[in-house]
Amino acid sequence: MLRATFFLAVTALGGLAPVQAQKISEGDWVGRIIHLTGRYMDTVYKVRHENGNVRITMEVQEYGPFEFENIRVTGDSLSFSWEPSFAMECTLYRLPDSVYQGACIDPWGGFGGIIMAPPGFEVDAIELHNETIESIAGWTPAPKPEEWPDLGRDYPKGKTALVGERRVNYVDVGTGAVTVVLEAGMGDHLASWEALHKRLATTFRVVAYDRAGLGLSSASSMERSPEQLATELRGLLREAGIPPPYLLLAHAESAFSARRFANLFREDMIGLVLIDPHLESQATMWRGVSETSWNEYWSKRKAFNAILPVAVRTEFSAYAEIIESGYVPGLNPVPSVPTIVLSAGRASPAAVWTGESVLGRSVWTALHESWVESMPHGTHVAFPASGTYIHQEDPDGVARLVQLLAEGAH
Repeated sequence: MLRATFFLAVTALGGLAPVQAQKISEGDWVGRIIHLTGRYMDTVYKVRHENGNVRITMEVQEYGPFEFENIRVTGDSLSFSWEPSFAMECTLYRLPDSVYQGACIDPWGGFGGIIMAPPGFEVDAIELHNETIESIAGWTPAPKPEEWPDLGRDYPKGKTALVGERRVNYVDVGTGAVTVVLEAGMGDHLASWEALHKRLATTFRVVAYDRAGLGLSSASSMERSPEQLATELRGLLREAGIPPPYLLLAHAESAFSARRFANLFREDMIGLVLIDPHLESQATMWRGVSETSWNEYWSKRKAFNAILPVAVRTEFSAYAEIIESGYVPGLNPVPSVPTIVLSAGRASPAAVWTGESVLGRSVWTALHESWVESMPHGTHVAFPASGTYIHQEDPDGVARLVQLLAEGAH
């Protein structure tokens, strides 16, 4: 799911900021934006002075370019924001080697590292200053028990399966009678599951994979409908020799393909865990809360996705069709397998549309609750302090629910 978390969802509309331009020199600066797990994307920051102001444009391979807003420069710090749809505030400190390092924080508290080095620096030679990044983000790494399994030195690269003529990258770790399959949100690849993958692999066989064109899997010309995604997942599990029964976890937009998988292959399923799932009825609900806010948000969301890589654009196109029509061909209104629905309740302190507000989080949770009430075997669990990436913020809490569902199915 490509969203406001800094890990992948980056966008901005530019503007000039009145700052002391002489304190950051012109040129093509180099750097990286960095995921908490260490994966990164290299960047170029074009710093230019105009009429006593500074403009910074960021270029990332396959993304952008993006211009920063609200640029503020002091003797030892640099800050700016990214707009319009997913407001992220970034703060960097200039370290003794003249390299800026810091963090960008999204409205839900998610963050990632960012570095900017003056022209002439070799990015690979820059030592990441984690203490600075974590201090700015207000984050303390949770201790990881030594018994958590290693996902491999080359993670997120795993094994390769040929599904038709297409290569699919997947990581298969752990053992157990039940196989837990992890389905990342729209635009995300398997690395978004890393903490939960390790946690679950102490008890289950756990498989995460990259969908077509994402991560390390080759692209596909096929549509990205829930039916197609479910069929491709089935093909991967067969080609990789991963037998049922399956317990499928899906994040956000991928709830649609997970539910379709459960429809098509009911005999292989013991249950679903849907993490902050999107539903066919959500646009109707948001319009009822504030049609103006929804329309503005949805227009920005579509414009944002139009500048992303083709694999993300095609996934979003199929998703947008569902949201705008309120219908998924062949999909049952509720899952027929035991299902646990998790709701993220944390509001943004600087909400840019209704869905990020306290009211928005409340009606979102209520939508999940009412949906679960209509299920033959459904459970709803609210995570009021969590953002939508519940599996990253509270992997232990999610793992406990997976364990309960698996135990109840036997």
